[in-house]
Amino acid sequence: MDEELLRKLDQVKDFKTRLMVMGFSGWPDAGRVSSISIEYLINSLKAEKVGNLRTSGYYDLTSTRPLVTVSGGVLRDLRFPLNELYLWTSENYEKAILILMGSEPNINWEEYTNQILSICDECMIRRIYLIGGVLDLIPHTRKPMVRMVVNMENLKREIEAYGLKPIEYSGPASIHSYIMTMALRRGIEAIGIWGHSPSYVTIPNPKTALHVLRTLSMMLDVKLDLGDLEKRVMEFERELNEAVERSLELQRLVRELERKYDEELGAPPYIA
Repeated sequence: MDEELLRKLDQVKDFKTRLMVMGFSGWPDAGRVSSISIEYLINSLKAEKVGNLRTSGYYDLTSTRPLVTVSGGVLRDLRFPLNELYLWTSENYEKAILILMGSEPNINWEEYTNQILSICDECMIRRIYLIGGVLDLIPHTRKPMVRMVVNMENLKREIEAYGLKPIEYSGPASIHSYIMTMALRRGIEAIGIWGHSPSYVTIPNPKTALHVLRTLSMMLDVKLDLGDLEKRVMEFERELNEAVERSLELQRLVRELERKYDEELGAPPYIA
């Protein structure tokens, strides 16, 4: 870490409660739930950007392509994957929340994760929240599912107290699982919050992000103004309902998913 970032992060240690929230674009961002949630959290809290994580050596650029802007035939901009750090603090030194808006690395997970957890150690942060999105066989007409995974047994009682259900899953892992595993070795609590999007929805899903943020707001004990996101959800639902009205196949699919959702209250596969 550079000296300027260390100086800005040094103030975090003075706060009574110190937390970190992170989300990643890429594989653990189905429906862009993670990206929407983290971006909205930063904007709602008016969090201050304090720096960037080092990104060199973590991305296979033939897989995670840089983004380019060309206007009028002229190359205007070339942007590599970003990992930006933001900081929000409450009054009276009660609470500090460090927010990471990142891109899931393709390689060198160990070094990348060590960079994050070293920041946690430097700031004396002992709990992190990770936001993810997953596709699921659920209908858009029902309340989105939000499920949890934790890295310590004692945290299960806490999420159950919020009325949230734990995850049952076995399969390929995201960077979330690696960070949570390494955090456990350092004695850092980690809670993964996963928002589920209908598998047939191909556009960004603000509805699931809204429910994720309501859950996160409750767990962080921080009030968020979700009015703008609620407006986006209304437009999102209007577009989806119009698409369903135009397709008999979609109508049959949604009715079947509604039936299963209502009967089982959902038993989807999970990504942790």
